Parts: sequence; structure tokens; C-alpha cells
Amino acid sequence: METQAPAAAKSSGLSTVVNTIASPSEAFETLRTAPTWGWALIIAIVLMFIGAYLQGPATRHAGVTQAQQMMATSSFFAALTPAQKQQAIARAGQPSPWPYVGLIVVLFIAVFFNALILLIGNAVGRGQADFKRLWAGSMNIAVPTFGLGSVVLGIITMLRGPDAFNSNLDVVRAMPSLAYLAPHVSAATGAFLASISVFTLWGLFLNATMLRVTGRTSAGAAYGFAALVTLIGALFAAGGVAMLHNFGMG
Repeated sequence: METQAPAAAKSSGLSTVVNTIASPSEAFETLRTAPTWGWALIIAIVLMFIGAYLQGPATRHAGVTQAQQMMATSSFFAALTPAQKQQAIARAGQPSPWPYVGLIVVLFIAVFFNALILLIGNAVGRGQADFKRLWAGSMNIAVPTFGLGSVVLGIITMLRGPDAFNSNLDVVRAMPSLAYLAPHVSAATGAFLASISVFTLWGLFLNATMLRVTGRTSAGAAYGFAALVTLIGALFAAGGVAMLHNFGMG
């Protein structure tokens, strides 16, 4: 028993993050005995911050364009004076630390709900995982899905240039996704399709692998609940965009 503990410690942490990308089955087997997520959290946040920085020119240009449209067309801002409207437009084009704080909040919320839904799938599939292990696995999965996905999107926006983006939805739709197949749909439908991207499909596969390996569930339960996570995420994205449009902000 004295030789097993060091082996588990050696195979956790940073190597688990790497294996989540390179060898998922090995990573999730490790998480059965060493459910660590500290390195995953750090790496995911760093990658998301890099991605947000790279996306900055595109998102700020989109923010200014959207602000101009809102001030001109939305009754929500009718009470503002011309000077206040101009100030709001100028503020939309300035860098701010708050989006970075928001990324951390979104990361924890997404990981929590990912683990919670998979915990239900684990129970339905009569699996062996618990919330602690599914949380650790979900945080490791966030590295390729949220972290690497954010960096890739940042690179795409840099290559296309900020003038190509007139709304936040334009930025989201730049990620390779089902939205490429239907460029002229409504904003809410576009957000839904954009949420079915290369990286969310990668996340679907990793979630299913985690349920199968860490939870020992059936393939049907694993892929069914992994697909449910992806679907719910896409529906939330579509609902958020629809809500913004109702307030004249999209």
C-alpha cells in the first residue's frame, strides 16, 4: 500500500491536464483515484485570459457598433442626453478588467452545472462516480473546451481583423461551428448553432469518456447525458441572445 500512494500523486495534477487532451481515458482513469483540479483551473483561466486579450480588438469594435445601434434605435436609452450616449459609446470601446472577472465566474458556473448534469447521468447509468470526481473531470475538460477554444477564437478574430465584427454574436460565430452552414438565420438560432462548435463537440466526447471511464456507466447513458450538456449550453446561448434582442441590445 505504501507504493500506491506516490504513484497516484505522480499521475495527478499537471499530467492529468495533459492527458485530458492527449489521452482522455488515461486521464479519467487517474481521476478515479486522484480527483485533482488545481492545475486545470490555473491553466484554463490563463488560456481564457489569453483568448480574451486576443479577442479584445474585435469585441471592443463590436461593442462600439452595438452601442451606436442601441443609442439610435432602442427606447431603453431614450432618456439619455446626447452627451451621455456618446460617453456610453466611448466606454464600450475601452478595455476593462471586468470581462476577465466574468470569465472566472462563467468558468465555475459552467463546471458546476457540467458536473451536476453528469452526476445525474451517473445515477441513471448506475455509475460509480461522485460529484467530487465529476467536478475534477469537468475542470480538466474546461482546459481544451474553454481554454484552448478561447485562444483559437482569439487567433481567428485577429486574422480577420476587428472591422469584421459588428456584434458579439459575430465574434461567437467566428468559431468553426454549425453556424457556418446557416449564415442568414435569426440571431437566437445563430447563437444556438454557434454553440455546436468544434470545441463543444470535443467537450461532448470528453464528458462521455469521463462517464464511461470514471463512472463506469454504459455508453448510452454516457453519450446521452454528454449530448444533453451540449444541448442545454446551446439553448442557454440562444435564450440569452433572444433576451438581449427583446431589450433592443442585440
